[in-house]
Amino acid sequence: MSQIPTLQQLRSRLRIRHLVLLDELGRSLNMHRAAEAMHLSQPALSKLLAEAEELAGQTLFERSHHGVTPTPLGLMMIGRARLLLNELDATHAELTAAASGASGKVRVGVFPVVAHLLAPLTVERLQASHPDLRIELREGLEQQLLPALRAGELDCIVGRLVVEGADADLQCEILYEEATAAVCGPSHPLAARSRLGGAELDRYRWVLPSRNAALYSLVASAVAARGAGFPQVAVESGAILTIVSLLQRTPLLSAMPLRVARSLAARGQLAILPLALQAKLHPVGIMTRRQARAAAAAELFLQTLRAAAQVVRDEAPLG
Repeated sequence: MSQIPTLQQLRSRLRIRHLVLLDELGRSLNMHRAAEAMHLSQPALSKLLAEAEELAGQTLFERSHHGVTPTPLGLMMIGRARLLLNELDATHAELTAAASGASGKVRVGVFPVVAHLLAPLTVERLQASHPDLRIELREGLEQQLLPALRAGELDCIVGRLVVEGADADLQCEILYEEATAAVCGPSHPLAARSRLGGAELDRYRWVLPSRNAALYSLVASAVAARGAGFPQVAVESGAILTIVSLLQRTPLLSAMPLRVARSLAARGQLAILPLALQAKLHPVGIMTRRQARAAAAAELFLQTLRAAAQVVRDEAPLG
């Protein structure tokens, strides 16, 4: 195998078709299927792969009768190829948006903790100041959104800083601390209680994320302090709208960010239980790829997000 090319050589010789090849082979692990997906003959695909491996200076895929298997360098190159292709997709989306009169597009991952207050307030402000900006909000949990951020499918994530800045490839910025409240429906038998005992808590089941989630452990510690057993989860969910709907229709209990709970309680949509959840979960903040340069649309979103976070802190202080 030839030597690794210089950066200038790589820039002049690497083609988008090489990236597509790496992506397709990484998905199918089969030369024939990759050739079909790229509308190439198998000899043409083999030639393209040889060019990519010459550029890399090493073998990227081990061949066998069963297909191809990426080498460690091949796996790294597949990841880089997908990241670059996703950036190309984002560029195309911005060009398409500009052609239709929009000023750009930003792709944002949203954790449930900010889906009710912070994200809508940010979008509201952007709609007022930049109505031609397109915003793609993808709501989910870290298992879905963090890989998408790393792959370049998202410009940023807003939510709890679950990685705590420890991941070398991600950059975290804290916006505010977020306490948690135990809640129930407004007509729940416990809604008007000023104190709760373990026996009362044991009568009802909960809407919570899985037992592996930090929120479950937080609730479990609080109910144990009142002499109750482990919270019995009837429904696993972290979606605020789903939780509120269930609390209004069932005698289930749940927990959510204190600021969100106060906002909903003020509108009579739920009640806050007298159950202290002492420990803090991860703070709310922004996650971005450390080496990525934010596009103008993404930077505008982040600036507006920071201002909206200040409003959330000021209007619903903890305590």
